[in-house]
Amino acid sequence: MRRPESKLGPSLELYGHVDVLLAKGRGELDVVAQVQRVPGYRIEGDVVRMAHAALIAELAERVCEDRHPVEGVYELAVTAMDELARETDPRRASAWFLMSALDLLGYAPQLMACVSCERPLAAKPAAFSAEAGGFLCDRCALPSMDLVPLATIKVLRLMASGDLETYRRVKLDGALMASIEGVLQSQLEHHLDRRLKSLAFLHEMRM
Repeated sequence: MRRPESKLGPSLELYGHVDVLLAKGRGELDVVAQVQRVPGYRIEGDVVRMAHAALIAELAERVCEDRHPVEGVYELAVTAMDELARETDPRRASAWFLMSALDLLGYAPQLMACVSCERPLAAKPAAFSAEAGGFLCDRCALPSMDLVPLATIKVLRLMASGDLETYRRVKLDGALMASIEGVLQSQLEHHLDRRLKSLAFLHEMRM
């Protein structure tokens, strides 16, 4: 636990962006020798926004082994936190991060063609299978599978393109946002060995 009188305290706020100098300590733990806050986003005070920040931070931590960073994860997390601070709806920012993280890790779902037969998807609702790794056409989907709305598929394709500026302008109501999250979260959880605690907490908050 950090001591209240620590001079480093003000710069080490939760989910802050900082430049840290570490000194090798005893055992496996390092000692924070110097820290300087990097100008930019600030996330504080809003429980919902903080919960989404926790999701971004937990996923970034989960995909990187200790002292073995994965290229691009740090930059992606910083961009996502900045987006989270500016967005009026924090769900949009965390959804963008999930799609970007899936792509970075090589787990991005197939969105343009049937993941089974590789035929181009028709412009209509389609079934999604996290196990298969994407959407399925009418011929390959099981009758019992729920269909994902075409609007959801279109937004997912926009997110996959990396066009953040256009994504910011797209209107996403609650139902559409929930559908997007459902696809991304099921794809993510399929590739993780256990469920993210922050994701479970977000689900509980909405109940």
